[in-house]
Amino acid sequence: MVKKIFVILGWLCLAGFIGFTIYFVYTEREIVRCHSIEVNIRPGSPRLLGEAEIAVLIEKSGEPVMGHFLATINIYKIENKLNTYTTLNNIQIFRKVEAKGFSFRGKLVVNVDERTPVLRVKDATDDYYLDSGGTSIPVTSKYIDRILIVSGTIPDENTKKGLLQMADFVNKDEFWKAQIEQVFVQPNGELLLLPQVGDYLIEFGTPDDFRLKFRNLKAVYQEGFKNMGWNKYKTISVKYRNQVVCTKK
Repeated sequence: MVKKIFVILGWLCLAGFIGFTIYFVYTEREIVRCHSIEVNIRPGSPRLLGEAEIAVLIEKSGEPVMGHFLATINIYKIENKLNTYTTLNNIQIFRKVEAKGFSFRGKLVVNVDERTPVLRVKDATDDYYLDSGGTSIPVTSKYIDRILIVSGTIPDENTKKGLLQMADFVNKDEFWKAQIEQVFVQPNGELLLLPQVGDYLIEFGTPDDFRLKFRNLKAVYQEGFKNMGWNKYKTISVKYRNQVVCTKK
């Protein structure tokens, strides 16, 4: 009988200890404070903003973070604030508690993509990037990948959409990326392409059927220039369907 009592008391003590431990851990987790911000830029994203810069944006968001109770940090407001920076995309924020024995430290973990520029709009008054969806991105000296530069005025959304698709094509094509340096958009939406080498102009017309136009233009580069050389021409026009018109100097 006495043995059974000791066994019961032992189980009661164990249950009490476990209950106390759970309560202690729960209360300690509830009062843990944020000691750091961990920013993870997803692999493959351009680094227009670095991790430290994004952490500073969070600290300046107006929401209490560093040194405050982790459980009270409003991560949704911080996400909304970060979403106002068009450089950033697919923002995910969560709280993380790290335990070392019975000691706890809190951190805010931020996973984020950065938008990839496909062209740079640059003229006397404007200078910004556009991603493939047409979102405007501030220019930064940290982004060094060479992309198509566009000047002039983009007249409408259809021209803008076609231009973005064409720029994405050029950026991904090693041949054309090495050949085309800049695009000038005329008021009627037609494009003039400025090559890297030579002082001729390419009359491209609108961005419509750009793949076909580049295919026809490539034939001129591979056959016509091989025989005549590009310094013989003033303009090359592919603006009309299935036609290439070269004007000599």
